[in-house]
Amino acid sequence: MSVVVEAALWGAAIGGALVVGALAGAFLPMRERLATTATVFGGGILLGALAFGVVPEAEEHAGPTTTALGFLCGALAFLAIDWLLTRDEGRAELRRALQAGASGGRGRSGGREEAARGQTIALGIFADGVPETAALGVTIAEGEIGLALLAGVLVSNLVESYGATQPIVDGGHSRTFAVLLFGAIAAALLGAIVLGSTLLLDAGDTVIGIAQAVAGGAIFATVTTAIVPHAFAEVSRWAAVAAGLGFLVGYLLA
Repeated sequence: MSVVVEAALWGAAIGGALVVGALAGAFLPMRERLATTATVFGGGILLGALAFGVVPEAEEHAGPTTTALGFLCGALAFLAIDWLLTRDEGRAELRRALQAGASGGRGRSGGREEAARGQTIALGIFADGVPETAALGVTIAEGEIGLALLAGVLVSNLVESYGATQPIVDGGHSRTFAVLLFGAIAAALLGAIVLGSTLLLDAGDTVIGIAQAVAGGAIFATVTTAIVPHAFAEVSRWAAVAAGLGFLVGYLLA
């Protein structure tokens, strides 16, 4: 199987998780604590994937110093994008809700802010998804998919779109619009993973290591700034249990 075909298949699975989550959010009752707990579980898997897969592989390719710098750059880049998306409080509230597996996240304001929910959520999901799919693209380019990273991405995408669909519908959009919105994001992430794996096919070890480190830093920033704090606020100490179990799953898969 060619690298492009393999990347496309995994990209379709990742995008499919977004669409399935959106369908569930549009047509099933919203279970807020369940969605948040599942999200922090997925975050734990991602942390396990970083600790035992992505970062060690980056160090193997690029060395410890370059890996550390790349990781820091990736985290700072994600935080800069996140700041751009949350410069006003209305958008920040929506952003926090959707990133955390958005437990229904109804905004406090109406009018224009309500109408802008779809755009805000689309930008947020895309910003979160790019580093994750980029890291997966790197593993595909190397010839072996990272199972722990894949599992974490699938779980987080499924629950994030599930929780974020309800605010879109509450903002005045139809269920069909919400599902199509996440379908468009899924298509964009599919293109990103295929492009990333293709560009890295003939790259040297240092380039691959830097790409892994940067993507790892962005994923770490996503989990620690968006998922974990909200989960502890919603489900308290059980969030630590869910995150710990997810971390163990990530360790076993890696």
